[in-house]
Amino acid sequence: MAAKTSDWRPGPTVCRCCLSEGCYKDISTEYFWMGKREVYSEMLSETFDLSISYSKSGGPNSQSRLICEPCIARLRDAADFKRQVQECEKTFMSCLDPVAALSDLQAVLEMDKEVKVEMVMKEEKRHSDDDFDDVPDFGDDDDYDDLDDQPLTKLATKIPKKETVDVLDLLDNAKITAKRKSSSKLKTHPSKKSKSKQIATSSKEKPEPKKKKAGDWLITARRNAKVVLKYTTMYPFRIPSNAMVCVYCCEQVDDPAAYRQHMRDEHKTFNVDTAFAHTPNNYTEFLKVDCSELACRICDQPFENIPSIAQHIAKDHGKDVNLNVEVGMQMFKLGPEKWVCALCKVKLPSLRELSRHTSCHYHKYTCETCGKSYINKENLQRHIQYAHSNFKICIKCKRSFISVQERRKHVVDSPKCWPFSCPQCGQRFLTRRIKGDHMREAHGQVPTSYTCPDCGQVFDKWHHYRAHFVLSHTNDTYPCSFCKLKFDSKRNLAEHVVIHTKEKSFPCPVCSKTFSRKKNLAQHSWVHSEYKRFECTLCNRQFNQRVSWKTHMKHYHPELVNF
Repeated sequence: MAAKTSDWRPGPTVCRCCLSEGCYKDISTEYFWMGKREVYSEMLSETFDLSISYSKSGGPNSQSRLICEPCIARLRDAADFKRQVQECEKTFMSCLDPVAALSDLQAVLEMDKEVKVEMVMKEEKRHSDDDFDDVPDFGDDDDYDDLDDQPLTKLATKIPKKETVDVLDLLDNAKITAKRKSSSKLKTHPSKKSKSKQIATSSKEKPEPKKKKAGDWLITARRNAKVVLKYTTMYPFRIPSNAMVCVYCCEQVDDPAAYRQHMRDEHKTFNVDTAFAHTPNNYTEFLKVDCSELACRICDQPFENIPSIAQHIAKDHGKDVNLNVEVGMQMFKLGPEKWVCALCKVKLPSLRELSRHTSCHYHKYTCETCGKSYINKENLQRHIQYAHSNFKICIKCKRSFISVQERRKHVVDSPKCWPFSCPQCGQRFLTRRIKGDHMREAHGQVPTSYTCPDCGQVFDKWHHYRAHFVLSHTNDTYPCSFCKLKFDSKRNLAEHVVIHTKEKSFPCPVCSKTFSRKKNLAQHSWVHSEYKRFECTLCNRQFNQRVSWKTHMKHYHPELVNF
């Protein structure tokens, strides 16, 4: 069935298979599910001989070609069933007459050398891939997850990669099957002769080729990264905080231009392995590199991106780079505007958020429940364990609890599980505010201020600066459909929309009182808790909620009120 060629408007963001709203996945984009590559337009064409039309203005990756999760699940089942039937047919025919099957396969190869062979992924092997990936930081003090709200159409790779099977391996297997079939028809011999005959026959048989592990490409990607780093002027760095840290001497530099000068002056000669020393056993973490002044160290020719310079040093200088596997690096270009994505040109308010955004371009594994994507399977499994499990798990001690309230009570009562720690003395704190007070009083730290790089406006709180930057200097805002007011995150927009809808979708499990916002329900839940968080030290009265404690202080101790 040919695709429609008439031009038409992109239309709403609905599923093209069932017209349901709220879809995120694009039909023409490459995704990975349980380690298996999926392009839904190809699956529709191969399984049902169907193609989804698109507008000329939007192109095949426009917002008018989306598909929802239920339709994806049905499409997977249909595609798997078709492949299963085809594979069973091939296996059955080869068992009936393996010699004829081998001759047929050779005849096809002579007529057409480019034969596409689809692999069948059995259901049991979907959960046994040998992928390993970098351990995510679930308890980072300075994490901000608003960028996780981006649709998957912005995060996935746009150029599908074909996966094929080596046909020569299949020929070898077919030959072995044919020999075994023919040897079974031989006449019987005395036991000694038969043993010698079996030994002679087995010695001539070729051993079956070893299957490549699913994580082999990660090792090759790391090897490519080492070769490219050695012969190019890219500068690797780490970001344990909001500054760039040198991978060779661990010096911390705030300005990207100063960091590049530091690399040129202090590390003219370097050990490539040292750059990867902070992840010695973890091949899945891609090295972060600044490519603002990217050039070949051999011939000084400049380049714009990592794939082009990798191809240059492999073909023009004969260096050992496997061009069939990507280079294990994340590309950054930290120029005058500082925090701009080198791949999609999106502006971010800090280096840390730029790093989190850039890693999204390398994500290959998607959560089927919430749509968040991760760079490898281990991160995805950890996300499922923490976010979608029936039990609530403490990030620090890994204990499981039946409810959020039980886990919160455990965290409050366990100082070792408090989420914030002092980088100088190691003391842990329950809230970021208490940690900030400790840093100022115990270590004399000056309160951190945040200066906007575009307009120079200074803010004393991070979330105020981030909201200003997103709303004033970027187009990544979320407008309200009722009043057109813009917000810096989808979470803030959702909290605002209930003003117009009057919807109360968060009921209390104890008293059935409903709330319009989840944070209001969480605050209300303390009313039913036996633990009293706030206490008046003068009259020894305890309160569940901060608002009740503040009201008490204003009425009975107004001279002490300083908030």
